[in-house]
Amino acid sequence: MGWLQFFSKPDPAQLARLKREELRRLARRPHVGATIYCADLRMSVQAGMSVDLWRWLVGRGWRELDDLARRNRLRALPSSAVTALFDAAPERWEDLLTRAMGQAIRKPTIETPAVRALA
Repeated sequence: MGWLQFFSKPDPAQLARLKREELRRLARRPHVGATIYCADLRMSVQAGMSVDLWRWLVGRGWRELDDLARRNRLRALPSSAVTALFDAAPERWEDLLTRAMGQAIRKPTIETPAVRALA
């Protein structure tokens, strides 16, 4: 077996580990006040986010943000739009999330010249 085949074909143990990580990510809903992100968007988790909504968001690529330094580089969804999303019925989630993404804003940050040069 060549190196390319070795690294391009995951073995069953790797597949099982990836599946366990995905299930753990689905099962563990972020706490109130946590930041979740997808692409260049972020939102703060508020009270009222159901497990079903969290699973729906995870299915669309949303993850909990661990690197808080990266938080300010992401566009924030308005809290009013996030509240409407959390309070809505499942059939309205797609529409509300699309509207919230259209209203996303980038908040200005204060950076030192050294940080700006690294970005």
